[in-house]
Amino acid sequence: MQISGDTWAIVLATGLGPVFAVALTLWRNRADAIYDRRLYVFRTLMSTRKIAISNDHVNALNLVEVDFYNCEKVVKAYKEYKEHLHVTNQPEDEVWNEKKEKLLAQLLFTMSTVLKFNIPAMEIFKGGYAPKGWAHRDALQIGTHQFVNDLAEGKKLMPIYIHGNNQPPDSPKSS
Repeated sequence: MQISGDTWAIVLATGLGPVFAVALTLWRNRADAIYDRRLYVFRTLMSTRKIAISNDHVNALNLVEVDFYNCEKVVKAYKEYKEHLHVTNQPEDEVWNEKKEKLLAQLLFTMSTVLKFNIPAMEIFKGGYAPKGWAHRDALQIGTHQFVNDLAEGKKLMPIYIHGNNQPPDSPKSS
């Protein structure tokens, strides 16, 4: 008895079809997971681009090298941004901040093209929102923390006034 070519084709399709379907599903799941991780990093950086000191922003930045591994354009833009952040001999003035924002916008634009978003670079650079009140609140918190730290180290004194004293207190002396 001889088996025809059509019969062999049916046997192979019946046996290998499920194997190929599982392999394709696994490949697709892996691709989806990579995309989802990259999207998380991109969305987090986009949502915190005006508050770069936030924990979420820093955590997402630290994921760029992992989640965009082998994506040379993104890794290059990330390294340029990171190198600028690590410049220690330059004050964080207006010029430094503007360059930082441009480099971050370039990184985000590069990520957006990899993720197949059509967002103009200028929109990324100019977009985003962070209330000025947040900067004021953060400055107050930093000042409070610094004062408490200085108290603990003996660099500052806590002015104490006794209520009910008939004489007005002397003006406080700062140290």
